[in-house]
Amino acid sequence: MKRLLPVALISLMLPSMAFAGACPMLKSEVESKIAALDQTEHATLISIALMLHEEGVKAHDSGDHGMSEELLNGALRLLDV
Repeated sequence: MKRLLPVALISLMLPSMAFAGACPMLKSEVESKIAALDQTEHATLISIALMLHEEGVKAHDSGDHGMSEELLNGALRLLDV
């Protein structure tokens, strides 16, 4: 029984740790797409995407990885011009 508890805890934590790993990749992808766009032609899109990016990073830092992924994916969809 003493061995079962640590194994159960680890197995419960693994999915959340894997899910949290997507946020930094999405964050980097948003940043690279913003850098690749023409800043003057797409200024409004970029400012909205930066706002979503910032909120996504805040959500990730506070542990809300689901919300972080939603916000960062929203920024990526917006930047697909």
